[in-house]
Amino acid sequence: MILLGMLHAWAQEPVDSVRPERNWKDQLKSMRISLDDTITRYPKFINSVLKSGRWIRQALYTYDTTYVESFDNTWRFTIKCNNWFDTYRGHLTDQNMTITMASNITSKFGGHVSYKGFGLGYMLNLRDAFTGRRMNNRRWDGSINTSRISVEWYYTKDRSDINIHRLGDYGKYNWQSYKFDGLTRKAYGAYAYYFFNHRHYCQSAAYGISRWQRKTAGSFILGLHANHQDMSMNFGKLEPLLQDYLPDSLRLYRLSYSDYCFLVGYGFNWVPHYRWLVNVTAIPSMGLRHSVPTSIEGNRYLLSGNIRIKMALILNRDKWSYGLNFISDGHWYFSKHNDFFNSSQDINFSVSFRL
Repeated sequence: MILLGMLHAWAQEPVDSVRPERNWKDQLKSMRISLDDTITRYPKFINSVLKSGRWIRQALYTYDTTYVESFDNTWRFTIKCNNWFDTYRGHLTDQNMTITMASNITSKFGGHVSYKGFGLGYMLNLRDAFTGRRMNNRRWDGSINTSRISVEWYYTKDRSDINIHRLGDYGKYNWQSYKFDGLTRKAYGAYAYYFFNHRHYCQSAAYGISRWQRKTAGSFILGLHANHQDMSMNFGKLEPLLQDYLPDSLRLYRLSYSDYCFLVGYGFNWVPHYRWLVNVTAIPSMGLRHSVPTSIEGNRYLLSGNIRIKMALILNRDKWSYGLNFISDGHWYFSKHNDFFNSSQDINFSVSFRL
C-alpha cells in the first residue's frame, strides 16, 4: 500500500525534462527524486527503482487526459457523513415461513485528511454517542484504486436491535413491526476489479473524488469476490405470542457460509456538464458457496449469487468537491429448503477541500 501511495504521489508531479544535470546526492538530500527525472545520473540500484516506478505508473496510473484529469492540489480535507441500514427477507424451512426484517439507520460523521497518496480519517457513531449506549455495530473498510484495478475490503459486526415486519402470518394483515434483539450478523470480504476501458473510465472519480472525469465514458468490469456471512436468528427471544407464528419447534436459525465468486459488471460515468458527474455501476457475481456444519443446511456446497449496485452524484467546483453516493451489497442464499436475501445499504455524503 505504501508503494502504491508513493507512485500515486509521484504521478502528480510535473515533467521537468529541461532541468540541467544535477548531482544525485544533492537530489536525495533535497528529496527531489521524481519518476520524470531522466537527466540526473543515479546509481544503478536507484535508477532501476525509478525505471520500475515509471513502468508501474504507466501501467496503473495513466489516463487519457481528455477524459480524466488529476487534481493539482497536494492536500485534501474531507468531511463525511455515512448512513447505512440492513434488510432481510425470504422464506425459511420446508413450511416456507415468510420473514421480513430491517435494521434502524446507523449514522457516522467524521473527517479525512490526505497528503498526495497517504491519508488518515476517523468516523464517530452519532446515534450511540448521543444516547450513551454501548456500540453494538462496527464497520471497517478500505480500498486501493488505480486506473486498471481496484481492491476493496470490509468487515461488519452487528448486534443491534432489528424490526420484524413479517414473520409467518404475523404482519400479513397489518403494518405493525416488532423490535427484535435476537439477530447477530458478522460479515467480511473483499472485491478485486479490473476495468477494461481504464484509459477513459475512472471509478475513483465518482467514489473517491481523487480525479476529475471530464468526458462521458463507461467500462466493462471483471473481477473476483470472496465473502463470509454469519447470521444467527434466535427466535427463542420472541414473546410467546409471536413464537406461535413459527412453523415448528426450531428456534435458532443460523446461516453461515463462505462465497468464492467471479463477477462481471459495467460502470458508466455520465458527464452532463463539465462540473457534474453521474455514475451507475452494477456488478453481479456467481460462484461456489460453502455452508459450514453448524449452519441450517449443514456442511454443503451450494451455488452462490450476489450483487453490488453503486450510484453517485458529484459536483466539482474549483477547490471544492461535493459527493453523494449509494452502495448496496446483496447476498442471496437459496437451497431446496431456504430462500433468503440480505443486503446492506450505504448512503454517503462528503465535502472535500483541496490545497
